[in-house]
Amino acid sequence: MTQLELPFARCVRRYLPRRLKAKIMLRQNGRCADCGTRLILGFFMFDHRPPLALREAAEDPNDPDRLAAICWTCDQQKTPRDLKEIAKTKRIAAKEEDHRQRLREKVPGRPVPSRSQWRKVQRSLRTGLQPKPIPGTAADPACDD
Repeated sequence: MTQLELPFARCVRRYLPRRLKAKIMLRQNGRCADCGTRLILGFFMFDHRPPLALREAAEDPNDPDRLAAICWTCDQQKTPRDLKEIAKTKRIAAKEEDHRQRLREKVPGRPVPSRSQWRKVQRSLRTGLQPKPIPGTAADPACDD
């Protein structure tokens, strides 16, 4: 798996229509969903709960029940927590996908090597397949003049 590939599909962010924004603001009476302070026009964010990266790809990203208006201060405090949770979920999903891939490749009756065991085998194969220098030639390190 490369760096850009994700082990799971995720929900894609879409534009929030003005009507939806107004509906959310009316539902919250113009207050922050986290701390309850009065929201000032232009100084608040619409937050996806749970974050879009943790939702299924088929889910509606603009579901009004899963959106909340929060002040900038609450957004600044919440974003690092969300990033940690997303990273943890991706690590768990990658390990699970690796485990499932190894189980698909398993031969009945033989144990499946762990990831570290498999790397060790690959490393030994790479070093074992490199050509050894012929004694007395320029490729032999003992023959340095």
